[in-house]
Amino acid sequence: MLAELKVSNLALIRNLTLSFGPGANILTGETGAGKSILAGALGLVRGAKASADLVRAGAEEARVQALFQLERPEDFAPILTEMGLEPTDEIIVQRVIGANGRSKIYLNGSFVPLNKLAALGEELLAVSGQHDQQSLVREARQLDFLDAFGDHRELLARMGQAHREREALGSKIAALEDELRMGDERRELLEYQLKEIEKVAPKVGEDQELIDIKSTAKSAGKLTKILAEAMELFSGPRGGGLSAQLDRLEAITGRAAGLDERVTPLAEAVSEASSLLADVSDGIYKLGKDLGPGPEELGEVEERLSLLAKLKRKYGPSLEEVIEKGQANKNLLARLDSAAFELNKLSKEMALSVEKARQAALALRAAREKAATALAKNLTATLKVLGFPKLTMKIQLSPLEGEKAPDGSQNGAPGKAKGHKPGQNAGRDPEFDPERDPGLAAGAKGADAVSFLFCPNPGEGLKPLSRIASGGELSRMMMALKIAQEPRSDQSLVFDEIDSGLSGQTAEAVALKMSELATRQQVLVITHLPQMASLPGRHFLVAKSPDQSGDRTETSITELDRDLRELELARMLDGARPSPEAMALSRRLLDHGAK
Repeated sequence: MLAELKVSNLALIRNLTLSFGPGANILTGETGAGKSILAGALGLVRGAKASADLVRAGAEEARVQALFQLERPEDFAPILTEMGLEPTDEIIVQRVIGANGRSKIYLNGSFVPLNKLAALGEELLAVSGQHDQQSLVREARQLDFLDAFGDHRELLARMGQAHREREALGSKIAALEDELRMGDERRELLEYQLKEIEKVAPKVGEDQELIDIKSTAKSAGKLTKILAEAMELFSGPRGGGLSAQLDRLEAITGRAAGLDERVTPLAEAVSEASSLLADVSDGIYKLGKDLGPGPEELGEVEERLSLLAKLKRKYGPSLEEVIEKGQANKNLLARLDSAAFELNKLSKEMALSVEKARQAALALRAAREKAATALAKNLTATLKVLGFPKLTMKIQLSPLEGEKAPDGSQNGAPGKAKGHKPGQNAGRDPEFDPERDPGLAAGAKGADAVSFLFCPNPGEGLKPLSRIASGGELSRMMMALKIAQEPRSDQSLVFDEIDSGLSGQTAEAVALKMSELATRQQVLVITHLPQMASLPGRHFLVAKSPDQSGDRTETSITELDRDLRELELARMLDGARPSPEAMALSRRLLDHGAK
């Protein structure tokens, strides 16, 4: 139950605190007074999106805080635990909207994201407004009401899980089939590219190493020529080079030393020079051989570089990318080789998943068929009291059809009833076509489409709500649906002007049913109807007036006592200056409402 609501700097509301009680809580006020702002505040508590234009002009931020007191906190324990919060018998929701449009949400003091608040907000507050009335003509919304009436939450959770598993497998299969189809078309090319790369067998950095060798070889060629000239000096023509001449000189000085000891040092010096020159000759010879590749080897380097350059032009531009290309082709070919096995495995898993979805959809369908009969009977009885004495009504289920998948099998089209038209086969139960496989056609909410068929007057025939229902009729249908639902003590029901367009006996009947509903749950009713405003419970007046400065307008909300309620009802009946007759009627309405 919503126990307290605090609002500050929200549109025209500067600051207010409201305490609500069990049963009926009535809010009235002239058009434009700010009732929609209060409805908006409740929407924020429920998880509606916020925007900067909600912040009162000149304020840094707007705040909305709601205190909920729970009679059955165990019902909310799972969702609170999922949010990481401790289960409790009190829930405080706070929304803070900055002037820059940024919004912060706190739940019992802990920050939570908007989607979490929205999930909890739906359990705490059920809002019915004119927009919700119009949503009744949508068959998807009618299906939601049928499931809510039948309390199919567990069946829907099972169906949703089966649907998600089937869709995930379908995505994997489709991706694999696309990969296989692409691979089969490209296999020959992939194999050719891989063979070409593997034949050359490039290594990382090999091209740069060969370029360095080639560059060294060019310098070595010049040095080889110079060293060859040096070697030619040693050998000389016809053996007349330095080595031969030095040998002769050594022989001559040797003979001279034998004749005169004074020549001995000179002979020894010549011998040393001869040995040293021999070492130089050997060094030059060896250096010439170790300078780099010869012409034949250099040709091999050139040829290798040419092969690598060809690969880089085709698969590069770098040699690393060529190697990566080869590995990628090898991996893809290996995957293609194993894809048939994997596809077969996924297909078996899909068959099991479809069977799981089929069983979930059939269980949900059986529950809906039972609930549809009970809900139609319940709504008919309630609507007869609400001004449709000759009403006939039927809730018709139709199966969703699957669409052809790329492989020719049936695939689901969640949310659409292919070929289904509202009211089609009205007046009789359609037979479920056995060829329509609910395991494939089912979406997250099952394999059924629903249509509320409605005949307010005898002889007109059953027709969908979208084709015949007026605003007043939709209001009463919404009321009947709320009455039909299993009461949930901790959920507050908000009715935002759903009595629009009603009057007379119909308005009184709707007020009576609202009074009955208020004995089961807390209801907050924003209304223009005096009959509705006379319900027993708390009554709040929404008014708009200048602030203390007189320069700005603000909305205030005041709880009315018995005397002020009489005056407000009289205003609703007769205008700003009600007559004595209107005051008397106001008193009678309040007395009648109390009974």
